[in-house]
Amino acid sequence: MSDLGEKLSGEYVFDRHYIEDSVSQLTDSIYKMIYHLDCMAPKKYLQLFSIYNRIRSEIDMELKGKVCVPDGDLIVPYAKIDDTLEDLVGGKNASLCIVGNVLGFNIPPGFAVTTRAFELILREGILTDKIQDYLAQWQQDKISTEEVSAKLQNIILDAKLPDELAKEILKGIAELKKEVSKQNLTFAVRSSALGEDSEHSFAGQYSSFLNVPEAKVLDAYKRVVASTYSRRAMEYRREKGILESEIAMAVGCQVIVPARVSGVVYTLDAFNLEKERLVISALPGMGEKLVAGQREADRYFVSRTPPYSILGMDIVHKKDMLIAAGKQEEGLSQVKVDEETADRPCLTSNQVLELAKAALQLEKYFKHPQDIEFAFDDQNRLVILQSRPLNLQQSKPRLFCDLTKLAKKFPVIFEQKGEIVQEGVAMGKVCLIKDDKDLENVSEGAILVAHFSSPNLARAIKQVNGIITDIGSPFGHMATIAREFRVPMIVNTKIATKILHQGQEITLDATENVVYAGFMKELCFYNFTETKFGETYEYRLLRRILKKISPLNLVDPDSKNFSPSFCKSFHDLIRYIHEQAVRELIDQNYFTHFFVRKRAVKVNLTIPLGLVVIDISNKSDFNLQKIEPEELVSLPLRKFLKGVSAPGIWAREPVPVDFKSFVSSMTKTFSSDVADPRFVGQNLAVISPEYANISLRLGYHFTMIDTFATSNARDNYIYFRFFGGVTDDTRKTRRARLIGKLLAESDFFVSIKGDLVIGRLKGLSKEEILEKMFVLGVLVAYTRQLDVQMGDERKVDYFLSEFHNILMSLN
Repeated sequence: MSDLGEKLSGEYVFDRHYIEDSVSQLTDSIYKMIYHLDCMAPKKYLQLFSIYNRIRSEIDMELKGKVCVPDGDLIVPYAKIDDTLEDLVGGKNASLCIVGNVLGFNIPPGFAVTTRAFELILREGILTDKIQDYLAQWQQDKISTEEVSAKLQNIILDAKLPDELAKEILKGIAELKKEVSKQNLTFAVRSSALGEDSEHSFAGQYSSFLNVPEAKVLDAYKRVVASTYSRRAMEYRREKGILESEIAMAVGCQVIVPARVSGVVYTLDAFNLEKERLVISALPGMGEKLVAGQREADRYFVSRTPPYSILGMDIVHKKDMLIAAGKQEEGLSQVKVDEETADRPCLTSNQVLELAKAALQLEKYFKHPQDIEFAFDDQNRLVILQSRPLNLQQSKPRLFCDLTKLAKKFPVIFEQKGEIVQEGVAMGKVCLIKDDKDLENVSEGAILVAHFSSPNLARAIKQVNGIITDIGSPFGHMATIAREFRVPMIVNTKIATKILHQGQEITLDATENVVYAGFMKELCFYNFTETKFGETYEYRLLRRILKKISPLNLVDPDSKNFSPSFCKSFHDLIRYIHEQAVRELIDQNYFTHFFVRKRAVKVNLTIPLGLVVIDISNKSDFNLQKIEPEELVSLPLRKFLKGVSAPGIWAREPVPVDFKSFVSSMTKTFSSDVADPRFVGQNLAVISPEYANISLRLGYHFTMIDTFATSNARDNYIYFRFFGGVTDDTRKTRRARLIGKLLAESDFFVSIKGDLVIGRLKGLSKEEILEKMFVLGVLVAYTRQLDVQMGDERKVDYFLSEFHNILMSLN
């Protein structure tokens, strides 16, 4: 699964055979996992087989050349859309919602009518046979594009929408009225086909309609769907080698933005590259005629580097503008511009600079110069209406240069050091991070340089252009975040903090793994225009398949959603099977005396832990009544026990607890399953040589650690979960914050909710994982009774400092 995902980095070329072979291996492995779990607990998890068959069937459809629209709602509110839903909501909706939900910009309130609705109308309803017949004739050149386009569009326009779809769209409109607290709304009804606004822009190929009254939204929806088969769209797809079976149309239904000013930003002036500037075109009112090329507009030229100064402007006379027509009238009306403002700039200097900063943030995220549509609304808030790749094909000859000659002007500081996490080219001034306080003063456009790739660096992820670390993993949590925000990143250089200095101007080439002195702007331009393998059918196919394989929705085993019915991907199945297999082993240990004799043994420890071990590898000698820690086959468990048994850490004396705290802990600490009598006071570990699942119930505290440590760093991880205590909620949450800080300092990705602490770490080397397990052992022993001593907030920092001193003494 990791190997398939790595192929989407852009560094590899692969063919269809690779995809088919890899998917076959993966599906076979997952089926065996389900089968073996069923052997452990016969007929208890039969539902997993049907979920597996459903996901595999969807993947098989993709491999046969048919886009498999995912199961889902007919409409999805914009607030719930992320990049995992692109196949459901289409390219334009997905891109816009990333702008709003990931990057935090204002976007119009709205909802997507999904590709599932498109399937319901065109591929599952009574229209299916007619449409497929006409498409087959066209693909065999038996009918012209113009003729087939007219026939297909008429079929759709004449059809009645299914009742369930019409009801859902009207329900979505009602929810939007509540969201914006208005009853009389008009809408923009926009196309959002699969792939639209991605590697193929489809600019102007499909229809969109503005200022649509509520009563006409259903009709406008049909007109957008019909434009799927417009003549220009069908010819565009044929020219680009996009199969008709790859197409599905989603639609965006957005509340119209009351625009005072609208316009377009090109983040790169492709016709004047030597000036290294972005270009803003703007006019009063709504920007429909600007986008259509029917209006002159004010133009602003802005530098591409902070603080984004205005280099010049070209102001035109603006005699009229477009505004929304009446509430019951679709479309736009043209009105005169006041003479006093006709020759004035329609954007203020502050608006120009705000827009420039936002536009370059979008370019940084999407890894390509952007063509951005925007508006400033009646509250003067910047609203992003659309962001898609800027077409640079006409500028390729001017962007290409001899990089060998160019590199002589920019000395190489170091190269081929470390591992690439996220590809890309970034320029910026070095910002050295020595501790968390340094993250408070990171300047816009900096290159972060740190010793560890700690998840704490994520606090500055939206501000920086790139990240370089001495130590870190390309499979760790910070690596995941860098990929999410598409920030170029190299880890494990070993030397970055020693060689690079604060404020130094550098260029990070995280494609070729080189760091240059100075700002090598030509390299950025070259990178923008390189031919992308991502435009091929194989790449698109793999990306769609991985959406059915990689997303992880099951995270917290204690959540009510941690069940087979919530498994949406193969990754979910793997996560669920793993958790349940460990639980089944533990349950069998309690209920089957034969299993106890043959498979479990108590560990002989110097502390009163009472740990029982189940070896699933059958490599331990369990003919003994007790086993010594050094005889355990599991290296992670041995390291943990070394830490938990470290001299002077395990407190043996009783700790006084007030009655009120004791009653509070009895009523609030444990869920019903954890409080089961068979679990109380039982400490177990399920192990193999490279694996350990440790469940500790120390009085009223519960700790679970799941870890894997192999020679392959990409497979390695630690999952840590802690909650409980014998005191009141305030003291328990103070201890939780202390544990969270200790974990974060050890490069864990940490989440805290009340007294529940979850820490996740992945992708480190075997040696690093084992070292972290030692630290966790010390942490568990040290914090075991600390909630009682958390009388005030100052204790958090006091015990934090004391723990550091203890670790130093042990090392």
